[in-house]
Amino acid sequence: MFNMAFNMQIILVLGVYIITGRLLIQNRHQNEKKILARALAQTGSLGYICAFYGEFRCRGTGRSMWMPSLWGRRILVVAAVALGCLQFFQGSFLHCPGWICGDNSSVSGGHAEFGPRPGEAYLSVAETARARGRGKPKVQPEVFGHSRRNGVSLWDSTGLTLRKDVTFRVNGSDVLVYLHIQKTGGTAFGKNMVTNLADPFSGKKTCSCKATAKRCKCYRPGSNTKEWLFSRFSTGWKCGLHADWTELTNCVDHVMEQRDRSQRRRYFYMTMLREPYRRYLSEFLHVQRGATWRNSRHWCGGRFALSSEIRPCFNGDTWDGVTFDEFLTCPNNLAANRQTRMLADLQLVGCYNTTIMEKTQHDEIMLNSAKENLRNMAFFGIIEELDDTQTLFERTFGLRFDSRLNGSHEARGENFVLEDKQRAAYELKNALDTELYKFAKELFDERVRTVGRLFQQTITSPEENSVPDY
Repeated sequence: MFNMAFNMQIILVLGVYIITGRLLIQNRHQNEKKILARALAQTGSLGYICAFYGEFRCRGTGRSMWMPSLWGRRILVVAAVALGCLQFFQGSFLHCPGWICGDNSSVSGGHAEFGPRPGEAYLSVAETARARGRGKPKVQPEVFGHSRRNGVSLWDSTGLTLRKDVTFRVNGSDVLVYLHIQKTGGTAFGKNMVTNLADPFSGKKTCSCKATAKRCKCYRPGSNTKEWLFSRFSTGWKCGLHADWTELTNCVDHVMEQRDRSQRRRYFYMTMLREPYRRYLSEFLHVQRGATWRNSRHWCGGRFALSSEIRPCFNGDTWDGVTFDEFLTCPNNLAANRQTRMLADLQLVGCYNTTIMEKTQHDEIMLNSAKENLRNMAFFGIIEELDDTQTLFERTFGLRFDSRLNGSHEARGENFVLEDKQRAAYELKNALDTELYKFAKELFDERVRTVGRLFQQTITSPEENSVPDY
């Protein structure tokens, strides 16, 4: 398989050669011939299209240039088109994998990133083609930068005390990045962020929304180009559908740099969590109704996931009508431990290649990484504790919702009952999410108590705390 840049250069040279060759044959003026030949020879100076006979010389090589006949040009056109089609379906136009372009990020334990075996396709191409039946993915690999921005934490190393040296400012250079995990109430909370958030001092809405628009404009005060919120309902899925921590931290800065090059930004990450059983059940019912997330990119370590790493659980466009047992027993179902995986640094465990370390070691590293990233996030909420989530958000970022959020999230599947055997199988498959949620709930409760104490201090000592630390 050719390197993408190499193939692009070949096609460029062939195209210029065909067009210019035709002009050379049709043109009868010697001076113009020399000008065209010089331009062509410079394009083909690597010697791709030079021969040892002909009328003109390849610049810098000392070789002469062969001008093809009519059928020769037709053959070159067919060759260029065929090469282009081949590269498109293989995915080289869609991305330049790390194992080809040399961006092989290492993983813990000294394991190198594994590339595809001969004949193995990339999941991003195969799955996207099947799901859409046309075109190419919306998210290109170019949005993923070579440097990672993990974000700024508003909490100290313990995750329990708010830092006094860091404050999130909408009117500064700060960007709030929403990591949206499926079926955690993120859609309702995300909509409230763009429709109901306001500056507590001026009372002005922080985003401008039109009734018919899918996304809102969340610009900084006094600007109509600089954005302070990176989310589904403001910027859209710029880093991929439901991008995880690994994708966002490698993508957000590159995307924002393309949209605004005027300043260096600080990034504050946030997410929402949900009790694992309810979240898993909600995803099952969502998929049973015909929903999928097959356009998710699963980018990690310089490339997209391979089809052998994430094999689909079903044939066709959807998995509608799936039973709970089928959903539960599919070995590659990403619903299992989804919250842990989406919050972890997947490069630490070899991305989606589960063959490079033992499962016990893999799970331990991934869980510890998810806990660490959650602790360092500027904010996370829990959908079952929506009142406290609203309070924690407002006092962490200094923003206010226009109304109480409790009741804005619609729970599904509350009456769905599992048999004992099914429940045991679920708990075994989602043990990491269960452990993560337990950790998150304890940390969340402590943070709520922390901001409550700070708020109380502000009320009781206004002369000493005219501006809250939060």
